[in-house]
Amino acid sequence: MLTLDLIARLVVAVALLWAGVSKLASRDPAILAPYGVPLRWRGPAFAALTGAELATGVLLLAGVQGAAVAAVALGCLFVAALARVWARGVTRIRCGCFGSKERRVDVLFGRAVLFTATAAFGAFASVEVDAPSQEVLVGAALGLLALAVIALAALVLALYRQVGVLTMRLGPGVALELVEEGPAVGDEAPGLLGLTRVGEELVAFFSPDCRLCRAIAPGVRAFEREGMPVQTVYENEEPGAFERWSVPGTPFIVHVVDGFVAAKGTVNSLEQLDGLVALGSARMEHAPA
Repeated sequence: MLTLDLIARLVVAVALLWAGVSKLASRDPAILAPYGVPLRWRGPAFAALTGAELATGVLLLAGVQGAAVAAVALGCLFVAALARVWARGVTRIRCGCFGSKERRVDVLFGRAVLFTATAAFGAFASVEVDAPSQEVLVGAALGLLALAVIALAALVLALYRQVGVLTMRLGPGVALELVEEGPAVGDEAPGLLGLTRVGEELVAFFSPDCRLCRAIAPGVRAFEREGMPVQTVYENEEPGAFERWSVPGTPFIVHVVDGFVAAKGTVNSLEQLDGLVALGSARMEHAPA
């Protein structure tokens, strides 16, 4: 007999397997940075989380009784972690569950609560329903086929985006750095939530409707994956920061070293982004003690 709790467990299993496979594909431990995981622990924590999601999803599909409770525990972990991030005033983070895109923290929190509630229903409820008719099964099969088509389209778009990212590296290699735009090089960086002022940091000023910002974002995240703290500031969310930092337009990148502005500029390609960070590092290397 088909039961609603069984359906809930199947939904949770699919969600966990999808999230785990997405993490395997991205191999990006930097997504754990907003949660306060130290750099040296991000790799092991990322591997453990991915393994837990995949194992729980497989065990749920296999009908193992304790797997449903494990899914609830994972959901509670997600909710607590996102609540902590939200309480710190962070508004957007990258999510590695269903693609590595930046999303609003409140949306991710709501999604985590829904997941946990579904997992709890699957673990502790027991509601029987009639077996589905042939028409329902055909409809479900068509729905799964539609999802497969959507997934294929997403993969094609991801490939197209990657080709665009590689193409952008062919642009000019020098960022546009003007004295009158942005904070002065060598001055202390203006105030910004999340800026540690220790070691090298990158501050990226983006606009939500900026095509170049979306193209530059993967390069910015690459620095974060390599261990450099990155603060992404969106014009529609923090206009005050744009004013304090005298941002002329987007995408505008500032390389901060030990709390001081090392390099800045408007970038139009990934090569320009790399050049800006290299310039900032060279300046600080040769700066007088």
